[in-house]
Amino acid sequence: MHRLRSLVPSANYLFVFEAAARRRSFTAAAEELNVSQPAVSKTIRLLEEATGLKLFRREHTRLELTAEGLKFYRETQQAFDHLHMVLTSLRKKHSNDTVRVSFSASFVQLWLLPRLKDFKAKHPDIALRIEESSRDDQDLNEENIDLSARLGLGKWPGIHAWHFVTEEVIPVCSPDYLREHGPIGEASDLLNHRLLHFEERHRVRLGWPEWLAQHSVPVARLNQDFIFTDALSSIEAAVLGQGIALGWKHLVHDHVRAGRLVYPLDAVYRSGQTIHIIMPAQRPSKHGAMLFRDWLLEQGADAPVFEGPTAITT
Repeated sequence: MHRLRSLVPSANYLFVFEAAARRRSFTAAAEELNVSQPAVSKTIRLLEEATGLKLFRREHTRLELTAEGLKFYRETQQAFDHLHMVLTSLRKKHSNDTVRVSFSASFVQLWLLPRLKDFKAKHPDIALRIEESSRDDQDLNEENIDLSARLGLGKWPGIHAWHFVTEEVIPVCSPDYLREHGPIGEASDLLNHRLLHFEERHRVRLGWPEWLAQHSVPVARLNQDFIFTDALSSIEAAVLGQGIALGWKHLVHDHVRAGRLVYPLDAVYRSGQTIHIIMPAQRPSKHGAMLFRDWLLEQGADAPVFEGPTAITT
């Protein structure tokens, strides 16, 4: 127990005294503190009894501080101001400790940005540095990344991992493209359409040959009119009616709900793998990073694939 408590049994005495001394009125202090005037008067009496000091005197209708009361008020106010400054500084440093997160460009542009306003509304003091990465093998410790996402089974050394969304890959195209070139009845019909390909240099993802093979469509050779270096560009090309792209369910979900993309056929590939939210296990997690992780996991990215407006036939 701090020795000050032997003189001031309750810290509340100090708050009441500071308000009464600053306002020079028990009534005004009571209104400020949302208590009754007798409660303020009693607290001041208890403080005077505990300290053995006469802190106030009444002169006509005005409340005045005694010499001891004035000195005590100045010291109390300085102590309060110092504590306020320290706490404000610590809170600012804590809340503005920038959280570094790293995701694919597709995730940032198609999933995160449309939802980021909600996170900021809930946690306005948390600063995020959002980096776009083209690699799955980032060393979170070496690169000082607080949070990222990774596809796999969730078992990586030195990594904490949380299930975010199961991998489901679906063909998508624009409604105009489907009206002009459809209908598409089965997976083999896709061979008669312009398929939008992508090949990312540092990340291995499912491509059209693998997707078609999973749906028992033999492929000797595919036309490759468009090959992009990231999945995001292929999906945006599909939005613009350039052809049919492979869409990861959680990434194309907003485009489908808005009617910018449709599923031309009911055919989904489920890899059995999961996209995980990951954080480094070898250093303490920032408070802001944990709040961001919790917010991500609350979003429910595992929504049904075929909810919302779709067009399977024309």
